[in-house]
Amino acid sequence: MGESLRIGSQLFINKDDTEEAVRAWVRSMQEHGLTVIRLFMIWEQVEPRAGEWQFGSYDACLDEASICGLKVVPTLMSVSPPGWMKLTDGPQSVSDLDDPAYQTKARGYVEKIAQRYGNHPALDSWILWNEPTRYITKSKFAMEAYARYIRENFDTIEAYNQISYTQYESFEALAADDDEGSQLNAQPFQSFAERLSWSRFSVYNMNQQLAWIRDVIRENGSSHEVHINPHNLGAEMQGGGQSIWQQSEVVDFLGCSAHPMWHSLRFPEKRWGQSVAFFADLMKSATRHPDGKFWVTELQGGLTLYSAGQAYTPSKEVIREWIWEGLGSGAKAVVFWCFNARNSGYEAGEWALLNPWGGSSPRLEAVKEAAGVIAEHQPLFDLSRSEAAHVMVLYSEASWALGAVEGTGHDPGNPRNVNMYADALAGAYLMFSDLSAEVIFINEDRLVHEGIPEAIQVFVLPNTIVLGLAEIEVLRAYVSRGGLLIADGLIGMKDRNGKLDPATMLEASQLLGAQFKDIVTDGESFSITGLHGSEWPGWFYRLPLEPLGSAEVWGRFTDGSAAMVKEECGSGGQVIRIGTNFFQHYFAKPDVRLLSLLQEHAGKRIDGTVRLANSHADLRMRTLEHPEGVILIIMNKGLETTANLSFAVAGQLKSLTKTGEASVLRVQASETLPWQIAQEDVTVLFFQQQGPRR
Repeated sequence: MGESLRIGSQLFINKDDTEEAVRAWVRSMQEHGLTVIRLFMIWEQVEPRAGEWQFGSYDACLDEASICGLKVVPTLMSVSPPGWMKLTDGPQSVSDLDDPAYQTKARGYVEKIAQRYGNHPALDSWILWNEPTRYITKSKFAMEAYARYIRENFDTIEAYNQISYTQYESFEALAADDDEGSQLNAQPFQSFAERLSWSRFSVYNMNQQLAWIRDVIRENGSSHEVHINPHNLGAEMQGGGQSIWQQSEVVDFLGCSAHPMWHSLRFPEKRWGQSVAFFADLMKSATRHPDGKFWVTELQGGLTLYSAGQAYTPSKEVIREWIWEGLGSGAKAVVFWCFNARNSGYEAGEWALLNPWGGSSPRLEAVKEAAGVIAEHQPLFDLSRSEAAHVMVLYSEASWALGAVEGTGHDPGNPRNVNMYADALAGAYLMFSDLSAEVIFINEDRLVHEGIPEAIQVFVLPNTIVLGLAEIEVLRAYVSRGGLLIADGLIGMKDRNGKLDPATMLEASQLLGAQFKDIVTDGESFSITGLHGSEWPGWFYRLPLEPLGSAEVWGRFTDGSAAMVKEECGSGGQVIRIGTNFFQHYFAKPDVRLLSLLQEHAGKRIDGTVRLANSHADLRMRTLEHPEGVILIIMNKGLETTANLSFAVAGQLKSLTKTGEASVLRVQASETLPWQIAQEDVTVLFFQQQGPRR
């Protein structure tokens, strides 16, 4: 039996909340079908004065949760000291974590919490640090930590000086080079290598901080799982210490924050729900849990008026979609922020599932509805997991970091923005998502050391400007065994410090069956004509390609130069190289002509047991595997429509979301069945197939 699917919410304990109010909220959460309570352990509240600990409201929450059968996930806040310490300016501001004196105080806080609740019957798991992000200033303690990091990664100070503009006589001199309060910020002609090295240090330092918090919990007798919820996942995060790939090595499983009004405004509004799926699929790809466990740890639950990037109140239909986007990715829990609202300060009166008077709302009704579907079909969901993906996209951390120092601005319509490689990756994801194909990601390190799973039929390099020789060898073997490799843009042009890398660029060209002869920027739009007369737009630059080996031209620019080449390799393997900014273009300016190109060359490789034949951006399907078939989650962002479901094998189909509808439809192999879906609705079906699973 698999782990149960759960829906939960943050319960925010305000400073002046009574214990009875807290208990009443817990009971209300139970009444609405919620089974998980997330809880900030606010240091200022539990230790309002030095050495004076007050746990009444928190005890009430865990004790009432135990009575009601709910589980609690405390979020530790050891990085944010109470106001009486006079170290920061707010209850969630981050202190100087490299200061040994501060770390001693923080350790005392973690020990106190772990000892009090580590064996409580309501405890589910721990969150080590909410949305762990930290932009490190060059303080005395930070520079000492940086010097230790450099010493671990460079044999001598001379080796570091080779990449550094600033020269140092010793590691000790580097440690003493503190400029209190300053950061390595983007300035014209500042050393890329130093800024990128500081970014990598920020990630390393973050992992060190998370590891010691985890270890203190373990030292104090709690063996419960620990996790974190990285955020802002559609942007370059390493400068703030976030790497989902490296952080996954510290914790038992990954979760994420998915607040469309903070994290999805780069996406068009109709794709905000799809962005939740994108964030969840990133967690699914990076988590190290042996069963693939991951959560959507924070999902926007209500109004944003003043406290986010945009004012917005999600409707019942929107909340329903966001829930099933997360669950459809395979998340084992979707947890909202928040059940109730803060009553003062930042976010006061916002984000809540409850209405302003503490009663139910259409948003909470959507939560209760989804929780009811799960409860009614619990055994079915317990045995389900995310459908095995046939598409893998390279998440190049080195390219993302380089884009952050080379790019300008944040506008996704600007192809040179600081998120250019993140946008390219998101564009690749959206394209396959619009085709209702399951997608997973991999970073460079795992690609080299773990390889590409046998199930992967399509591998995508979205404008991966940094691509090493070791990665190229893995991709060459993948194509030789029959995989399809699709790449666009300036593959392998630079190394991770921004230096031109002609040798790697040549190897990448040989892998991809074409070498670009020049880089031609175009102020005006331009188009590419395919082999069979189809046409699609290009964006930002043209790379006139010179085919290598047996590669054939499949598309040309208007001047006749090769724009796309395709090469047959090995046992059914194929390589496609596109000589323009293809995937980032789809993110910034979606065009169905781009999607049709992908469908033409990759469509047959991404089909599953059940296919949504008329899949597009507004009508998509996610699938969860079950030992006897698949759960189908069909999302309609438009008017009432028909989903054309095509079945590869025979079986029977029934609805899980239409209450009182117990009829079962029998389906034959190769049959296409129309299914009506209401406007702005989500339909969940179960297809129980005959015979063995494909």
